[in-house]
Amino acid sequence: MSNKAEGNQGGCVFITGAGSGIGAAAARTLAAGGRPIALAGRSSEPLKDVAGEIRKAGGHAMELPCDVRDLPALQAAVDDASRKHGTVTALVASAGVMPIGPMHSADPADWKQMLDVNVLGVLHAIHAVLPGMLSCGEGHIIIVGSVAGRHLFPDATVYCATKTALHVISEGLRTELARSARDDGNRIRVSLVAPGAVDTALPATIADVDSRAATEAWYAGLEGILQADDVAEAIRWAIDAPGHVSVNEVMVRPTAMVR
Repeated sequence: MSNKAEGNQGGCVFITGAGSGIGAAAARTLAAGGRPIALAGRSSEPLKDVAGEIRKAGGHAMELPCDVRDLPALQAAVDDASRKHGTVTALVASAGVMPIGPMHSADPADWKQMLDVNVLGVLHAIHAVLPGMLSCGEGHIIIVGSVAGRHLFPDATVYCATKTALHVISEGLRTELARSARDDGNRIRVSLVAPGAVDTALPATIADVDSRAATEAWYAGLEGILQADDVAEAIRWAIDAPGHVSVNEVMVRPTAMVR
């Protein structure tokens, strides 16, 4: 298989967590490059809004409400996207939650939610798209992680653990697919894009009052905080790399962020 001037251009981009934040920004950015976009998320109205923006700008998008914790529903959404726009050749797994709090007072249900969405949800998305990619011989899996996967933050032990897991998952998957590329000629790439502090609604979802206040104060103290569009550009750059180039890990921080 010959190398392409750019990365995987055919087929459809499937984005989880596409109704807001990094997922929505990635959808708009990648659609502007001519890629058809399948928008997945739990709430239909935000997906309709993002899809409407893309279509108004001349792009192609479809909304597919589903929960990444529900593998059959997620698989059905991927199948729907494939029927309309061709094989899903790029996945942007950006769905995530952050109900952090001190270990001694945390609600174990919050731990389960983070594990189910941040880790199992990513595995579900990979499981849903990977057979199609292997069948057509190309694809790109982009996992949105966090610098929290490398550096621990106060009150965020379990959240950081879920993001650390994504580093392991991405590297393990990369090695498997690199072996497949060597043996079978497949060209399926894996990228982990790990942002630092990003201006999204995620901190406002923290239920623990003290943890939310501390996180919001820390964000407010950063000069030049990242925007979701900044992370979307990193995702686009990884996808648009030449076909023989696999951008495996990108960390994107505000310039003034120390850790």
